[in-house]
Amino acid sequence: MTYTFKLARRLAVLRDCAMLAILAVVAACTGDTTTAPDGAESSPSQAAILSVSPRIVTAETNQAVRFRARERTFRGEALTSTTVWSSTGGTITDDGAFSSSLTGTFKVIGRGRGRKTDTAVVVVVPPGTAITSLVVSPTATTLATGASHTFSATAYLADGTTTLIGVNWAATGGQIDAAGAYTAGTTAGTFRVIAANTAGTLADTATVAIDAPAPTLTNVYVTPASVSLSAGATQAFKAYGRNSAGDSIPVTVTFSATGGSVTSSGLYTAGTTGGTFRLVAKESTTGAADTSGVTVVAASVSPTAVGVPFGPFALWSTNSTVKWGPGPLSASGGQSSPGGVVTQINAARTMGLKLVLCLAGCAHDPVTTNGAFDLAKWKAAVSLYNTSTIKTAIAAAVADGTVIGNELADEPEHQSWGGVFTKAMLDGMASYARQYFPTLPQGIGQGGAAPYTWRTGERYQTLDFVIAQYAWRNGDVATWRSKVLAQAALDGVRSGFSLNLLDGGIPSTVAPCPVGVGTYGSNCRMTADQVRTYGRALGPSGCVMTMWKYDDAFFGRSDNQQAFRDIAAGLATAPWKSCRRP
Repeated sequence: MTYTFKLARRLAVLRDCAMLAILAVVAACTGDTTTAPDGAESSPSQAAILSVSPRIVTAETNQAVRFRARERTFRGEALTSTTVWSSTGGTITDDGAFSSSLTGTFKVIGRGRGRKTDTAVVVVVPPGTAITSLVVSPTATTLATGASHTFSATAYLADGTTTLIGVNWAATGGQIDAAGAYTAGTTAGTFRVIAANTAGTLADTATVAIDAPAPTLTNVYVTPASVSLSAGATQAFKAYGRNSAGDSIPVTVTFSATGGSVTSSGLYTAGTTGGTFRLVAKESTTGAADTSGVTVVAASVSPTAVGVPFGPFALWSTNSTVKWGPGPLSASGGQSSPGGVVTQINAARTMGLKLVLCLAGCAHDPVTTNGAFDLAKWKAAVSLYNTSTIKTAIAAAVADGTVIGNELADEPEHQSWGGVFTKAMLDGMASYARQYFPTLPQGIGQGGAAPYTWRTGERYQTLDFVIAQYAWRNGDVATWRSKVLAQAALDGVRSGFSLNLLDGGIPSTVAPCPVGVGTYGSNCRMTADQVRTYGRALGPSGCVMTMWKYDDAFFGRSDNQQAFRDIAAGLATAPWKSCRRP
């Protein structure tokens, strides 16, 4: 056992004994008290521990060795204070730099606040001579960020024996003290620890691989952060995590909710009671959680209510003036405007009418670029309705049954849109509109055979309804209706129906138009008997029955008005159906 090792052990024992003595005095003074008395102040001035490093080091004569002191409380709180240095030999500066021109073993004492002291040992040896090599051990190590490891340097003579010398340490990627104690920094990578003799003629290098700690989960977030739902409506919630590196990561959470029910996958179903409720997503391992606010608007339209809304598309001449309608259950389509939609809703409620809104996708020009649908323009048009006044008005109108739904695009299958639409794209549009109007059913209108021939290999995932428009050229109305309903069941959407009043009669190539030609080509207008027959066949099977479109001359005919009244009377007693996705 070397002398320096024996000395270090003795010093450690002395320190332990001194500490035991101090603790005994403290215990005697405090008695059995285990808590601070009332009014006692806990402050950093109550220093408890002073630590000097390095604890023991070998140096050559006239080699400077830097000592450092760290002061902390019993609870581990770091303290900032000035250390007073002294030594039993050699000299030491105010900042802890020791050196000695004489060989020997000396003590270095650091004194902090409250006269707390700690002692280190310096073994001063003559300058190394006849040294042939210097070897650092270990040659390589791997550390986590902030971890420590002590390296040693061995000096070899020509005959293979070793000798004590002073070493100058240097390092990258962290800090190293005069005794070779290395502390890794916070940056991952491969770094070096270098030991050199004081003459600078010999050196050796070890490598340090610093591994960044594996990122840990710090937060859980649930989306959407808030939502407003009508009674019985559903909303899919998702959760993701954020780790200590700032990255988004998948997490497994447990969902819980008030005001309704939620599945393990996050599908929330609103209850029947209105109010403000919570949905919570909690990660079980860390307990990290997030909460979404859920506002449930109590349903005013009972599922047992009767009546299928019925009326013409473009019923409104402006946002506030309604033209002739069959009433008392009427549906209105047509482009709304951000400045007039609230007035339109209020007028419809006063007159007992029902509305199918079209907030952006009925007029082509505002949402197309070079003749093709432009999704960015459409989103910009929809965002104009993102005001608290409009959103509140629409939510209330959905709740009381005034608003049936919103038509995202009229006849997206038509080439006039540039052929860009897919069912997935329409699903995305529905989700985009839903961020502003979470309770408003989102759908489309389609003509002719499109509901069961257009992109039949695709399926809707979020779209709520499809309004299918019938014309004589589509064949037997009952057969056509069955095809539409069958495809709607496959797609998971609700069906609404419409009549092509102005271009849906028997074409003039088959027989002369009995009540006038249509708006283009050889199409004829429907007769009153056709309107009545087709309306009665289709209306009860859908959530809404519309007609294309309001025309002064067509709606001014008394035979047509009677046909409208006959359809309206039948639909007034038909079972009510929601246009929301089943």
